[in-house]
Amino acid sequence: MIIEDQRDVVDMLRLNWSDSRDRLDCLTSVRQANRLIHSNELAAYDCILIDINLTDGSGLELLREARARSDVPIIMISGAGDADSRADAISVGADDYVMKPFSVKELRARVHRLHEARLGRSALRQSLAFRIGNVDCDIGRLSMEFEGASQPLTALEGRILQVLHAGGGEDCPKSCIARQALFREYDPRDKTIDVYINRLRGKLAELDAASGDAIKTIRGVGYRLSDIQQ
Repeated sequence: MIIEDQRDVVDMLRLNWSDSRDRLDCLTSVRQANRLIHSNELAAYDCILIDINLTDGSGLELLREARARSDVPIIMISGAGDADSRADAISVGADDYVMKPFSVKELRARVHRLHEARLGRSALRQSLAFRIGNVDCDIGRLSMEFEGASQPLTALEGRILQVLHAGGGEDCPKSCIARQALFREYDPRDKTIDVYINRLRGKLAELDAASGDAIKTIRGVGYRLSDIQQ
């Protein structure tokens, strides 16, 4: 699903997508998109592309509403933005962010990678559960729990936690997190990983203050899961 009010952008996507397996649908307004998000039709889509600046409202609000109802991969599109706007989109729950003008071939590859990761998540993670500090993490259910309280995880948050956990307490470079969780090469200018790590620390701390310190920053390298002081 493409939520974009610029007809030339939609036409470019349809003309250059070049993969006949994919069906591209389009909505042009926040009003139309809200009807989709609050209906059962949302589950029919493998990925959603949302323009941040729509004529009748904010794409970020659509992102927030969609993310509250589904783990469908969402890629935000912007014609003007900076690191802060990208961080805002990521913090709300976007899986990826692209700037106009963009390569349709690259965007298609990102969509397919996110879709494949979503399909594989159930098979690969369904029974995967582990503990971070005092908090029980269930990646299959995308949830963290402690003493009856719970915090939801986005798909990307779950992937990052899985990568950190797979490190077995060793340092986990940002380049490794980028490839295995974000499905792209690490760019030092991109603060996506840092934003998500901060979100995860916050969610852990809301459940158990001590567990928020379980994700350690390794300066110049990345992050590491560590035991906490009881």
